[in-house]
Amino acid sequence: MKNLAFLLLGLMVMFSCTSQKETSTLKVPYSEAKNYFVKNTYQSNEIAVKKIASQKEFDEIFGAATTMGPNGMPTNIDFSKNYIIALIGTQTNKSTDFLVKNLVKEKENIILSYAVKEGSTENSYTILPAKILIVSKQYDGNIISNKL
Repeated sequence: MKNLAFLLLGLMVMFSCTSQKETSTLKVPYSEAKNYFVKNTYQSNEIAVKKIASQKEFDEIFGAATTMGPNGMPTNIDFSKNYIIALIGTQTNKSTDFLVKNLVKEKENIILSYAVKEGSTENSYTILPAKILIVSKQYDGNIISNKL
């Protein structure tokens, strides 16, 4: 009987430790803002990951790029409820995309794991590639980036 009690106690401890470990990492939902471009006044020699919490700060870096068609308007961003995580690349003449692999919250940190996909064809023009993630303020935290 004592062995059974110790076995049950051991299982309870093991499961409680396992469930605590699982709940310490939380997947963070996000949406992607479309139809914006990085202004040519922005300068950086490396990929930047920025947390942007206000319209003023956003407008210093990005401009709206309205295009034709039903999805041509820039995505509306409500900074009273959301903040931005922006991935901004260096100036290049190749098509470049940021692939978000994972966005999670661990304690006070928001961890962004991403990869960079670069095209092989050189263009006659240069771009500043960017990806703009809209995240709810309920998932606030220090941004940590992890390039894969």
